[in-house]
Amino acid sequence: MFNAKVNTRFFGLLGNPVGQSAAPFMHNSVYQKLGLDMLYVPLELEMESLETVVRTMQLFNYAGTGVTMPFKTQVHKYVDGLADSARYTEVVNTIVIEKDGRKIGHNTDGTGFVESLEKQAGLNIPDHRYLLLGSGGAATAIACALAMRGATAMRSLCIRQDYAYAETLYTRVNAHFPSVCEIDEMNDTTIRKGLEEFDVIIHATKVGLYPKTGDILFDPALLSSSHLVCDVVYVPMETKLLVEAEKRGCRTLSGLWMNVYQAAEQMRLWAGIEEPPIDFMYQCGIEYLRREGKLTA
Repeated sequence: MFNAKVNTRFFGLLGNPVGQSAAPFMHNSVYQKLGLDMLYVPLELEMESLETVVRTMQLFNYAGTGVTMPFKTQVHKYVDGLADSARYTEVVNTIVIEKDGRKIGHNTDGTGFVESLEKQAGLNIPDHRYLLLGSGGAATAIACALAMRGATAMRSLCIRQDYAYAETLYTRVNAHFPSVCEIDEMNDTTIRKGLEEFDVIIHATKVGLYPKTGDILFDPALLSSSHLVCDVVYVPMETKLLVEAEKRGCRTLSGLWMNVYQAAEQMRLWAGIEEPPIDFMYQCGIEYLRREGKLTA
């Protein structure tokens, strides 16, 4: 049971919807385990309320907040500054409220994903080529974080109606990391070509997200055992893409690991927890998904 007191420090999660997120259970389990008087609260709101909520959170003893869909690409307008993780893309998933009241936007999605690649898949980032399927806030943050860690070969594929938006985001990335990432329209031909040219495949769309767990973006027969297949989706933990990839001998990485590492970075930023209990957090994520009946596709 998570209880609030007069001096409890609060952290929020701004989004719509937020009911599917494992973050509140994961964060609050850690704070309880460590004996910290902190509480993580999901706050579902409409776009027209975003500015007011962000600008007044500190009045209610909030020390920071997470940000999820559909606000990640909008909330940068309402903070006082951006850390490097968010400055290059203007995509924010974490806000830190500093002691002087200033609100600084960060992005722990990208850094969390890269940490999961390094620590769970054992990758040396500069040694690989990355195909990103998707071009939204998560994909852009991942591309930026990979570039910051030394990646030199990336391609992002996006659907036609999102191409102009994707071009804007990736122009920002390439302004700081020239010629590292290219974009192209997503179709059967470009997916097939990408799978032939790149060894790390990063799925960053909503395809396969609960409740449409039977969906898959491309024919998994195109995969080979040389691929590492990563899914940003973590509800369910084992998406249809990952299940099919494993059948073909691919190494896989669940989006739950990205979620764990990005949450760990939030804990460092908000609460000064230098060594968050990663394995415990992962088990909390599994427990949450098990309770919700969302472990597998």
